[in-house]
Amino acid sequence: MGHLLPFPCPFPIPMSIPISIAVPLLFLFLGAASPVLARSDDQTVCGSQEINEIADLRKLQNCTHVVGHVRLAYVDLDLDLTDVAGNYSLASLASNVTEISDYLMVYRCTGLISLQSIFPRLRIIRGQQLLFDQYSLVVYENRNLRELGLVELLRIQSGFIRVESNPLLCFVETVDWMYLMGNATRQHFSLKHNRPQSQCPLCGSLSADFEFIRNSSQRCWNVNTTQLRPQPPRLRDCPIACGQSGCDSAGKCCDHNCVTGCYSQNCSLCANYQGRMGCVNQCVASYEINRRRCIGHRECRELGRIPLIRGYQCVEKCPGNQKEYLDAKGIIHCQVECNGDFHVKSAADLEVLQDCVTINGSLTIELTNIKEKIVDALENALASVKEITGYLKVIHSAQLMALTFLQNLDAIRGDKLVENKYALYVVNNYHLEHIWPPNHLVIIQRGRLFFHLNPRLCYDKIQQLQGSLKSGENISVADVSPNSNGERVICGEAVRSLNPRVEDLNSTAVRIIMDYMDWEGMETLIGYSYHYKEAPVQNVTMYDGRHGCGHDNWLMDVVPNQSRRHVISGLKPYTQYAYFVKTLTRTEYHIQIDAYSKIAYFQTLPDRPSPVLRIYGSSEISSQILLHWWPPSRPNGVIKNYFVTAEKHNITKEVKDKNYANVELEIAKDSDCECVGLLPYYSGPQPDDEDYYNKEQITYEDALPNLIYVSRYHDYRRKEFEKVIDYEHLLTRKKTEAPTRPPTTTPAPTNATLDKEREAAINYENYRLTTEQRQRDLQDLDQHKYRIRHALPKCQDPHASVVQQVEEKCVVEEPLSGYELKGTQHFYCLSQLEPETHYRITIRACVEGVVNGCSTPAEAVIKTASLQLERFIKGV
Repeated sequence: MGHLLPFPCPFPIPMSIPISIAVPLLFLFLGAASPVLARSDDQTVCGSQEINEIADLRKLQNCTHVVGHVRLAYVDLDLDLTDVAGNYSLASLASNVTEISDYLMVYRCTGLISLQSIFPRLRIIRGQQLLFDQYSLVVYENRNLRELGLVELLRIQSGFIRVESNPLLCFVETVDWMYLMGNATRQHFSLKHNRPQSQCPLCGSLSADFEFIRNSSQRCWNVNTTQLRPQPPRLRDCPIACGQSGCDSAGKCCDHNCVTGCYSQNCSLCANYQGRMGCVNQCVASYEINRRRCIGHRECRELGRIPLIRGYQCVEKCPGNQKEYLDAKGIIHCQVECNGDFHVKSAADLEVLQDCVTINGSLTIELTNIKEKIVDALENALASVKEITGYLKVIHSAQLMALTFLQNLDAIRGDKLVENKYALYVVNNYHLEHIWPPNHLVIIQRGRLFFHLNPRLCYDKIQQLQGSLKSGENISVADVSPNSNGERVICGEAVRSLNPRVEDLNSTAVRIIMDYMDWEGMETLIGYSYHYKEAPVQNVTMYDGRHGCGHDNWLMDVVPNQSRRHVISGLKPYTQYAYFVKTLTRTEYHIQIDAYSKIAYFQTLPDRPSPVLRIYGSSEISSQILLHWWPPSRPNGVIKNYFVTAEKHNITKEVKDKNYANVELEIAKDSDCECVGLLPYYSGPQPDDEDYYNKEQITYEDALPNLIYVSRYHDYRRKEFEKVIDYEHLLTRKKTEAPTRPPTTTPAPTNATLDKEREAAINYENYRLTTEQRQRDLQDLDQHKYRIRHALPKCQDPHASVVQQVEEKCVVEEPLSGYELKGTQHFYCLSQLEPETHYRITIRACVEGVVNGCSTPAEAVIKTASLQLERFIKGV
């Protein structure tokens, strides 16, 4: 087994070039557009570029920084053909682009041999916005492409890399993609269905003079161009926290945000943003320009641009719904103008309302597509609105359960009214059951309220808006009907409070227990509904993101039984959840009871993680392998350690014949595959049938429980109970009436009569206690069904037998072999290995606080370099 070095592998920097071949090599490298680290001060910024024909490439000629993306698709680059006007040639296609802020896509371009002919100076792809929200570099199905040729590329800061289905493409495996990625634990690269490496030339193979290049490397973009890998001051003896960034002579880690040096203060290329004091991850107290630099307010003005307060951007013109205006000094500013009457029917209508503080007009919300997930969009777009000068109308919007998306609304002025009467007009919203929080006061300066046909909005909640009316006019029954509002729910004093609590939990399940329901509550109780969702922060309210038709991230368990216990299963380990509970009751005219709980929280326990997502290894020194791995997709807790093992592996002849210098086999077991995690995380059904959302159908389904669950025995039991005489009241009445009883007309009660009454009272008390006990027993039925399994503790005896483990209900801790690394480290170097030998590498991730909490091993087979290749790289 090999050894792990306490620092990254010190891969060699190419040695000096012998004088005998210096001149030919200089000529060769100049002809191949060898990469240079120098940066030009001339900067020309352009927006996203769509390249669909050769003429479109002219748009990139004078562009140095693309603020956006570049897409080359279906371009026919037949360089043998010349155009009389343009005379296209290899030299004329080259652009000056050095940076792309979003992504680069090259798709089905014919005649394209190398991207070097178009992007010879491209140094960084930032991936601020990604293709399909995933990819920053996509090179796909280019049938003539022979090499990537991005010879100056130093960093792909964010996003996945996908280079696939290019049948002639070589020099893909020879690129050190791990070095290029800005965050290797979150980025992935896929290199599939390109030309087999065994059919491709090697880095630094035969030159034009049919001699081998002596100062080559295993990492290159083509035969003649080594991949640029600027070296830090040193790699050896650096703190482990430095990783591959290296450190300076004093041992201080280099800044990974600096692409072309060690310190961010004197860096010529920053991975994210370049600030006044060096490289930064985001602009703070400054203004972002071209999505790459942070500048001050004064500098933004000196550039002839406009500083935006919201978002802190330095722009050439006012965006979207913002208009330019001149102040007293003649300086241009941007002001959000939201003038007119706005009618929101879908999420697309919200764009013009983004960042509005005052709506100079009226706002009508009438959501037509009940399948659209629009609640989050409403919360984002209308979060800044503080005043509406006209009216607010909410109609025919079954999706809405509350108006809390207007979280900062302070006033509705009522300069313009609905029917010249109403400032707040809310009609026919089937699932609306809440307006805004009680502590949120919205002043209605002029006009009245109009609430009708909101069957789940309690009348008393509307009456609470009385204090909002500045006119002081009382809410009338004609304007706010107590019959058409809240008729489908139980309101007022009949709403009780539930007090659920967590009785037990493990890594994937929780048992919730309720207090005992009393007699009156049991009369109407059908069961409970349990609502829960992931909540990383304890700031959830009952109406956050709620969608009346179920398209939100609240999950719900409906339990039609009277047990006060329930187990919610299928949870994610080591995850905080918010939950609340409400009763399911049948409605009777003489008994109307309902109950809700407040939002509460719990966190599941940690568990074994899924396997390490991927292992990647490379070898440039015959006795070393540099390993990289991606952390588990489901850590299920805090990863405390990684255990790495390496042992010789007898590779099959079939794999040997592939002649790969570095064989990578991902053999992570599928027993822990994340199948459940791929399902959509919604609270309700996603039907295609539009009739599902028919209002009459919903009303019909709500009425079914009253028909199904009203027991015949219930009516008989009530009649029998009504026959029971209230003997306690009878005795009390006789005692109070005894002094005024005429002695001549009514005989005094005999002892026998008193004994009968006393016996009846005792019987009633026994009946009451028996009934209450029967109710409690009914709520505690089948307790064994609600047990939660727990992980067994560690045995005191580390060598306990199987019988002893069963008797003591414990487990023996699994012995772990290999090299133990910290859970924050995702790379390391195996040393003291044999040259040109396949090694089977296994990596396990272990969670803190879990007995035997290590994942199943992820495996890869990697081959060390040969001595001949090592000497070749070193130029010996």
